[in-house]
Amino acid sequence: MEFIQTAVAWFLGLGSTVIVPIVLILLGLIFRVGWQKAVRGGVTVGVGLAGLFLVVNLIIAALQPAVGALATRLGLELALVDVNWADAGIAWGWPGVAGLVLSIIAVNLIMVFLRLTKTLWTDVWSYWHGSALAGFVWALTGSVVWGVVGGVLYLVLGSLMSDVTAKKYQEFNEMPGIGVPCGTTVQASIFAIPVVWLLERIPGLKDWDASPEGIRKRFGLIGEPAILGLVLGVIIGIAAGYNVQGILGLGMQVATMMLVLPRMVSIISEGLVPITMSIIEFMRERFPDREIYVAVDCAVLLGHPAVMASSVILFPLSILLAAILPGVKMLPIASLAVVPFWAGAVVPYTKGNVVKTVIVLLLFSIPFMYFSTLTADIHTATFANMGQFTAEIEQGLQLASWDMGGDPLGFVILNIFKLFGF
Repeated sequence: MEFIQTAVAWFLGLGSTVIVPIVLILLGLIFRVGWQKAVRGGVTVGVGLAGLFLVVNLIIAALQPAVGALATRLGLELALVDVNWADAGIAWGWPGVAGLVLSIIAVNLIMVFLRLTKTLWTDVWSYWHGSALAGFVWALTGSVVWGVVGGVLYLVLGSLMSDVTAKKYQEFNEMPGIGVPCGTTVQASIFAIPVVWLLERIPGLKDWDASPEGIRKRFGLIGEPAILGLVLGVIIGIAAGYNVQGILGLGMQVATMMLVLPRMVSIISEGLVPITMSIIEFMRERFPDREIYVAVDCAVLLGHPAVMASSVILFPLSILLAAILPGVKMLPIASLAVVPFWAGAVVPYTKGNVVKTVIVLLLFSIPFMYFSTLTADIHTATFANMGQFTAEIEQGLQLASWDMGGDPLGFVILNIFKLFGF
């Protein structure tokens, strides 16, 4: 078992930009795409993901200090330490990770074979959300087995939610055959369905064309993605109290992101679509009554201009909302990095309407603010069990995050284990 644990940890340590191409190439060979097309497509997707993450990391690195400066100017300071994607250390480091990965692969294949799901969960990297929850369950129960059970349950439910959302993602992003089952991203879509239905019945708001195209028609030059990014960056820079140099620099960084990021997603699409289409054709020829969705990284949803326009607006608004909600104890600075991925999942349902997307995600963020506060004790205990953040924990600090600590589905599963006294 130790050998398997080491092998799985080594493979997962390659990161999504290596794992995703490898899996796509293997899929291409299994489904007889042709080795040249499979290799070309897999490597192209890896290049697109690497470029996309560079752009996303650039803008997050630029905006987090600005939002932090805004919070400081407003005198906002809450007790919990936001560690956000440091939770990946739990996901890939807790003792049962190898068992979790092998179990969900087996369970997913059985579900596909029995037609319980259409989603073939090939995005191994995104298992990390279920694995992080499994780590929480392990710390709560002291049992690796129960940790695996909790993590598999989480990932199974993600597959089922992917079945519900896949068609909308495919049509809006022009990526046939994909599914995105990962973590809080797909939960954002499920949340958006009833909220958007309600928003589309509010007089005035339902007819307001706040898509990037609508903004461009109404405001001309300001509606262009790069110019809109420049304006949003400048506004946040001013609110953060930056000097002229800092304001203009932030504006240009946001403008760069708005223009370059869709190009990276188009590169991903260029490599991904030929493989997924070949898999679809393979399935149609042999199983006319079957439909399979190929699970891909949630980053493929970031290409529409409304995604980042909504995200930039949401960054300062999320800070202000966290500050005014009673009982919330974490100021989401690091956790803001998850917002673009939520936006990517919601924009297909709002048809790119920035205002509706912002409203949906402000509402969606509220349970994350409370659940991240409520799970801080088990979150901190899990890191302590793994020997991580030792200095901070010894100082009496408690650790929290949105993406896993505030995850609504994870919160429910964790509390089921508490309810039954495991």
